[in-house]
Amino acid sequence: MVEPSSTPESPQAPVQRRTPKLSVGVPVYNGARFLERSLQALADQDLTDIEVIISDNGSTDATADIARDFTRTDPRFRYLHSQRNNGVSWNFNRVLSLAQAPYFMWNAADDVVRSGHLSRCRQALIDNPDASIAFSRVVLVDAHDEMVGEMDDLGLDFTVLSPSERVELFLRRHVYQVIGFGGVFRTPMLQMMGGLPSFYGGDIALGVAMAMRQPWVQVPEQLYVSRRHDAQTNKVQGGDVIDQMRTYYPAWSRPVAFPQWYLNHRLFVEALTAPAPVAERGRAARAVLSEWTVPNWRFFPFDVKRNLVRAFRGRYTGAYSPQEP
Repeated sequence: MVEPSSTPESPQAPVQRRTPKLSVGVPVYNGARFLERSLQALADQDLTDIEVIISDNGSTDATADIARDFTRTDPRFRYLHSQRNNGVSWNFNRVLSLAQAPYFMWNAADDVVRSGHLSRCRQALIDNPDASIAFSRVVLVDAHDEMVGEMDDLGLDFTVLSPSERVELFLRRHVYQVIGFGGVFRTPMLQMMGGLPSFYGGDIALGVAMAMRQPWVQVPEQLYVSRRHDAQTNKVQGGDVIDQMRTYYPAWSRPVAFPQWYLNHRLFVEALTAPAPVAERGRAARAVLSEWTVPNWRFFPFDVKRNLVRAFRGRYTGAYSPQEP
């Protein structure tokens, strides 16, 4: 998909002369509630030679004030502002495009990295030159920093698996932290892959694509804290299908959308078109079928139902037209 063009940016902090060891991108939209804690955790990392790129996607809360406080006191922080919300994927890819370091991590504006996360993940990639992503284990907390659970991520070993086996393990164990919850990438590899795709669930498709290409390595400690709260982007999954599409691609103007069907289609595409032997691609497609399509089959009729409900409301109430902004 063609992404909307960028709006003018605010003045940037001076570019560092020395290349940092690791770049962190913090895409944010109205994230003032948790942003300070997230940025402070990055400032306090034991790996100090980093850059932190904060991209504000048209926030209307105190996000800008919080971000500028950090840029004024710490030259490692940069703040960019957009006049309007250009969607999740645009903002994630904006920070990736500006990364100067050979290693890169997306840090959600409501998540927190524990001390050692960046240094341990970076060292894991240095020690495993064939790996493209390093990730630590994840703790789940609520809006009040109370622990509410853990990811199913104990003892994950992607280093000895074939591409199709990596896809199968990724989907079966829901190892989504490799993309969205603190995974540290080799920057050139992620940029070559095009960053975050511009559709709902694009992080899952990116995970399949990268699993088909190179191994990943896990840091065994719980060093990334992912927050669960009511204002998260993933809450749109149970809502309107057009809202799901526009969260990632605001220019969507069609009167119908099938985000779950499209995501499922893209997972098969990534498995079947990867640079791997034909038999391995076939096994990866079978893993998508068994570990994604079948377990999530209920989402597909939901897409149909939501489109029918939307069409019915538009016809009898005038609540919707294809030209709706």
